[in-house]
Amino acid sequence: MKNFFKKISTYLLLMLFVAAIIFAVNYYYGQKIAEDVKLEITEIAETNNYQLRFLEVESNPLLQKINIRDLNLTKADEFNLIINQAEVNFSWQQILNYVRSQDLELDKNLDSDIAQINYSNLNDNYQINIKEAKLKYQGNLPEEKLSEIINEENLQLLLENDHQLDFTAAELKYDFPYYRRYGLNDEEWNKLSTFNNFTLRTNYDQETRAYNVEEFNLSSEVLKIIYNFDSIINYEDEAQQIVFEEINGNYDFLLTAEDLDFNANTLYKDLEFKQINFNGNFDLLNEEERLKANQLDFNLNLKEFKLILTEILAQELNRNSFGILAENNQFEILINDFNYQQDYSHPSGSSISNLDSSMLKAEFKAEYNYSKKIPYVSTAELRYKPQTTKVKQLNSFLQLALGEQINKDEAGYYQIEFWGPIDDLNFE
Repeated sequence: MKNFFKKISTYLLLMLFVAAIIFAVNYYYGQKIAEDVKLEITEIAETNNYQLRFLEVESNPLLQKINIRDLNLTKADEFNLIINQAEVNFSWQQILNYVRSQDLELDKNLDSDIAQINYSNLNDNYQINIKEAKLKYQGNLPEEKLSEIINEENLQLLLENDHQLDFTAAELKYDFPYYRRYGLNDEEWNKLSTFNNFTLRTNYDQETRAYNVEEFNLSSEVLKIIYNFDSIINYEDEAQQIVFEEINGNYDFLLTAEDLDFNANTLYKDLEFKQINFNGNFDLLNEEERLKANQLDFNLNLKEFKLILTEILAQELNRNSFGILAENNQFEILINDFNYQQDYSHPSGSSISNLDSSMLKAEFKAEYNYSKKIPYVSTAELRYKPQTTKVKQLNSFLQLALGEQINKDEAGYYQIEFWGPIDDLNFE
């Protein structure tokens, strides 16, 4: 029995000794990693003339984590960046690399959970606040290039390596101090500017120069912006900027405003609308510094729109409409529905549009060719029916300007047909 307890005691002492060594090594490398991370951030700040106001870093290799508790980076009159609780996760392979060569290789594989990011643009007076973010980066962003890349003048260095970036956030809020100019109070602005479950997935292949945004999704209670695209990019030395040589993708924008209350401001007395939605597909090619559209499909819909201009703007409209519109400095328009659809595949396309409003009902359709610099309208027809006396007066002025009588059908719609180069149309 004594031998058994002796063996157990020896075993426990050995385990305690091993544990002590492990924790000592863990503490040593944890302190060293934290110091190296602080030094690297400090050097980047100094290289780019940033002011490092506060930085606190902890590291625990045993748990494979670096914790940047607080980071405050600023550049006078340009930006201010605050990061709270950024937990960087790394692999055992990265730890072994660090033990061997004092390099964690976070420039090739970065996985981080960030509690909060606050970015303030001091030039354009806006702020972006992000909560519960997850950042994953795979690629190669060498330390010696990182400090140079942060400078916008050296962004071409990004094109020399592969990159894959996934960024998500539970909440993203865009803050702009002058939102009341647009007739929004604090509560309404929060509806419009607070987004949930933001997603950005993007990658770049250095060999093919392919830059792809696999997913961009920014959605709030009333606003949704979604797009994705594939592209080929390059850097132009002469212009010193990154350019898109090819780009194709699709997008969707939806603003549901029926629950938004707009207050009167310097632009309008009253503004209301149910929703505006536009979406489409595109395929563009840059040829000799000129964009060529291989495909450009577009859909737009506006529902239940009401606008009453301020007296000052109504006066301006009245002057520009020969004193017909906005009589007595009052102007109001109601649009029940407006839609526009465009289908274009190089070199030809077609458009269809309908308008149902308090001032005018109209239908439009056209076919056109865009093989040359100036688009050519093969055939187009506009049918419209004035809904008010004032618009009828404007229609009379239009007929005088065209120098001919506009035909009117049995339903009361005026009809105009036209064709030719867009800058020299023929009417009938």
